[in-house]
Amino acid sequence: MKVINCLVIVSASLLVISCSKVVDPVQKIGLGTRVISYQADDLTSSLVIPPDLTKPSSEGLFAENVEVSNNQDILTEVGNVEVMRDSHRRWLVVDKPTSEVWSLSKEFFRSYGFVIEKENQKIGLLETDYLEIETKVPDKSLGMIRAALSKALKTQYGLPIADKYRVRMEPVEGQNKTEVYLTLTSIGEVIKGEQRLWQPREKDVELETEMLLTFMVFLGSDRTEAINKIQASTDSNGDLVKVIKSDSGYATLVFPYNKKQSWSYLGWALDELDVDIEDRDIFEGSYFINISPSKGFFARLINTVTNTKTYQLYVKQIDESYSEVIFVDLSNENDEDTLSFSFEFFNKLAAKF
Repeated sequence: MKVINCLVIVSASLLVISCSKVVDPVQKIGLGTRVISYQADDLTSSLVIPPDLTKPSSEGLFAENVEVSNNQDILTEVGNVEVMRDSHRRWLVVDKPTSEVWSLSKEFFRSYGFVIEKENQKIGLLETDYLEIETKVPDKSLGMIRAALSKALKTQYGLPIADKYRVRMEPVEGQNKTEVYLTLTSIGEVIKGEQRLWQPREKDVELETEMLLTFMVFLGSDRTEAINKIQASTDSNGDLVKVIKSDSGYATLVFPYNKKQSWSYLGWALDELDVDIEDRDIFEGSYFINISPSKGFFARLINTVTNTKTYQLYVKQIDESYSEVIFVDLSNENDEDTLSFSFEFFNKLAAKF
């Protein structure tokens, strides 16, 4: 994204305020009408994103549902793709094996110019790098003078916004199908004094929905049927997910679900927080996560830039409607910082519900 040249800003001091992003009055754009335009450039290296970026909380689920078992709803079945939802999440069930969905997912994001930054087919997880999205401000919002200046200088008003996506895939037990979870993370450039910094942005739920729709069509769904059935919702059943203190002194995350459901919810919450998942064991019920300086609120635990710690999150079923997530420090150091971090981390996970 091009911005006003610094020399022009100095010489046109009365127009400094125009460097801030100008927003049109809020308009509800119908699903399927938004044009998604990412600014891919093969000659430009990936964005360098500074540390201490945390993702703000967000909500945005789907509605118009048909109730099924396990407190889940099928919103619509389009071709070979089902759109699923429950009180907190929405995801796809694709009538294809995970290996096929894996290849198609990579092809889909590359078609938009994204670089696949991380991929681990063993655990069904891939992430793109950040890529700037088109954020041009319409001339009618700029005013006559700024619109003329923008045209003359061949520039655009508005600061850059960059997005990345995570896709997590889970094979459906006993079936040749795959569950697909798509999560958007966004950052935006802001001006602080003389510095231009990247800061986390609230998730654009409309954009995430549009990308999900586009992905469905890419996988073989009928576009018209998908548009007609997918609707936004912010429903919540108020299920209580809480944090308690264990006998060891570490935090424990409590889910009012059985082990299988808790495992699934834990994976979704880790996606929402953009946590680096190193490995997972669905049979044992464990996630192994890496905590690194680039993950915002985790950074304070890191002594050096190269020091990354791995923790295990183990899901233990207590009964059919109650499970606990145990925080395991694999280093066995049991220091006060790690004990404190376990509560900070689990509280952030619980806040997603």
